[in-house]
Amino acid sequence: MGSEKTVENPNIVQVIRRHYNQLNGTNKKIADFILQNLEMATFSPLLEISKKIGVSDASCVRFAKVIGYSGYQQLREALVDYIGKILYPSRKASFLHDQHQHPSIELIVKKDIEYITKTMSKISEKDFNQLLDFIAQARRIYCVGWGYSSFLSEYLAYVLSYFSYDTVSVTRERRPMVQQLLSATDGDLVIVFDLLLYSAEVIEAVEYTREKNARIKIVTVTNDSMAHIVQFSDLSFFCDMSGHEFRLNSLSAPICFINAIVEQVVENNPQVTLGAVHEYQEVVLSSPLHYSQFEMQLYEHKNRKKKGDGQ
Repeated sequence: MGSEKTVENPNIVQVIRRHYNQLNGTNKKIADFILQNLEMATFSPLLEISKKIGVSDASCVRFAKVIGYSGYQQLREALVDYIGKILYPSRKASFLHDQHQHPSIELIVKKDIEYITKTMSKISEKDFNQLLDFIAQARRIYCVGWGYSSFLSEYLAYVLSYFSYDTVSVTRERRPMVQQLLSATDGDLVIVFDLLLYSAEVIEAVEYTREKNARIKIVTVTNDSMAHIVQFSDLSFFCDMSGHEFRLNSLSAPICFINAIVEQVVENNPQVTLGAVHEYQEVVLSSPLHYSQFEMQLYEHKNRKKKGDGQ
């Protein structure tokens, strides 16, 4: 007798998106707020949520009923479940745990290869080359990310800076993210990583940048073609982030995408990029302030030799 395939119930985000086109203006406003502010919609009091949206408490309750819940409390429980199982998979019982197994290295590698393959297969050569052109022509590159995505934005900014590109890492810090983008102007490029836990702060910053100056190029990297951030972009790329069988979300696919970008940037402009590496080696790697005691000894030996030759 064959085993029956288990069909999982749709999560709260899927439910909202399935109903979205049939919603009236007020309900779409509530839906947009929830999708863009998952944590606040989950954990804040209903009074605070309705005030933030600009609707009544009763409107939020009616919205919940329209999309199939008994009220906002049941909708909130669905949000808690979504955040627990999808956004914070360490709190979710994985299929491996259910089978009383531990993920082996081989299985993790296999799954990561699968995520990378799915991601790279969806990237068109035309869009990828357009991104490379944006980078090559950019006056300054702003790499934006929050939460998980901040690791990716900082990594891309660091590597591009290493190869002499003028880059700025825009992450959550003492200044609001929108403030960190105020200096963006004609000829600049904004690359936004907005994966899994979408941030209203990121959306605010990108939306402001788009409205301020249409000549600033915006590229978004996300895991969902329906993500709110996509509407503001000149180019969008989508990464497979479905690694919820494990304790942490896999960043292997977006990291591979970044590596592909950087490798091609170097290949397209070797004179500048390799020149920057050579300068780094000459100036930084030769400094005894940053490297090993062995190099310190070589540095001191070289200086003694110079002094001896000068006498």
